[in-house]
Amino acid sequence: MYKIGDVLSVQYTGFKHYGLYVGDNKVIHNSKSSKFVLEVSLSEFADGKNVNVSSIQANNTAIAVQTARKYLGLPYSLFSENCEHFVRTCCGLVKESTQVQKYLISALGTGILLKSDNTVIQAAGGAAAIGAMLTPSESSPVKNAAILACLVAGIAFLATHSE
Repeated sequence: MYKIGDVLSVQYTGFKHYGLYVGDNKVIHNSKSSKFVLEVSLSEFADGKNVNVSSIQANNTAIAVQTARKYLGLPYSLFSENCEHFVRTCCGLVKESTQVQKYLISALGTGILLKSDNTVIQAAGGAAAIGAMLTPSESSPVKNAAILACLVAGIAFLATHSE
């Protein structure tokens, strides 16, 4: 069903939970509920939900599994050691959480939109929030948010300064 080294995901409301399939119906994941990296059965990882193979992939699955086992017991932290950070690190990828990035950029952009008195800054903040939320799952929203914020800020600037 799953191959050793597959990154698996389970969709919850508003976020995905990730783990690394290590064979024998076992998954290693960094669990918010238990507060650390642990190995569990596939059914326990699934938590009654559908399990999907993620687009996050390791170049070398054997090293990914070996790395995952090395991190057993590592404490959980939403902003630096969550389940997405964990699987990306195991896969030899940049240690990041695109989900956390998406929510932080969206919150910041929305705050700027609502609190600024400057139309150009408001437009940039709103555009950053929209750019982040429209970024495909498992992709970093930083570039999209920055490009859209700059583009919309430029348009807003021209619109408010044209004669």
